[in-house]
Amino acid sequence: MLSDMNYKFILDQLFDGVYIVDKEKRIVYWNEGAKRISGFKSEEVVGRYCHDNILNHVDEYGINLCLNGCPLHQTLNDGNKRELTVYLQHRRGHRIPVKIKSFPIYENDEVIASVEVFTENFERTKKPKSMLVLDKGALKGVLTDELTDLPNKRMIDHYLNSKMNDYRELGIPFGIVMIDIDSFEEFNNTYGEALCDRVIQMLGRTYSKAFRMADLVGRWREDEFIFVFSGIKHEALKMLAEKIRMISENSSLRGETFKDIEVTVSVGATLVQQDDTALKLTERCYERVKRSKGKGGNNITA
Repeated sequence: MLSDMNYKFILDQLFDGVYIVDKEKRIVYWNEGAKRISGFKSEEVVGRYCHDNILNHVDEYGINLCLNGCPLHQTLNDGNKRELTVYLQHRRGHRIPVKIKSFPIYENDEVIASVEVFTENFERTKKPKSMLVLDKGALKGVLTDELTDLPNKRMIDHYLNSKMNDYRELGIPFGIVMIDIDSFEEFNNTYGEALCDRVIQMLGRTYSKAFRMADLVGRWREDEFIFVFSGIKHEALKMLAEKIRMISENSSLRGETFKDIEVTVSVGATLVQQDDTALKLTERCYERVKRSKGKGGNNITA
């Protein structure tokens, strides 16, 4: 028979994250895969309750599942297996899309614990040819933002001009979403430039991991990001804009020496139009961002 140590060794070799909670939802086991995906070490979480500001699962509608609809809690109650897609919060604060499965552990026909297995759920698409230059070291400093390692404004401008050519010559539609961090000047005054830079990095990590279906995600200006989506219609673009707003709102910069810094964003979205240039397209999108800010922020205009 395999010993407990053998089982732990096997589970630690898995690429997936695995953790176990007891009947009180106290974490009793945390494997190396869970550490790799979430950033939390076993000694930081074992003995704590799963709802103690650790993974903070939210669904695609922004509902905090730790407070309403926790799959582990439901499995403990009824013994049924569950599978769903959620966004967990990394130790550094950014959001990561994961597929989770929960299932019960029985003893004498009674559920005594519940297991969650979670796997990174990056929606992978081929990189557009225009993006391949980012992989070449000689151009990386020129076309990427030094703070976030995302495409910078120069690269975004180049890419949008390429998309405009595809639209005119081949009729391939696309849309863009622009976000602006709410109250960023106030953040700067309150927390200082160094922490504000970390907030931008946190959002950059969230966007690059959670929105891989986008053709491009880049940093447009100091506190602004742009997303480009090909072959998209108005309702789908509007849904993605809302998803970006929700994921941003549920991300935060986690600190050990300061209170977690939460952010919201104002979002604008627009589809390419017949008489557009890249400049007209981005200016129209920015006007929609300003309208969202005029509604009090943490809003979308599409």
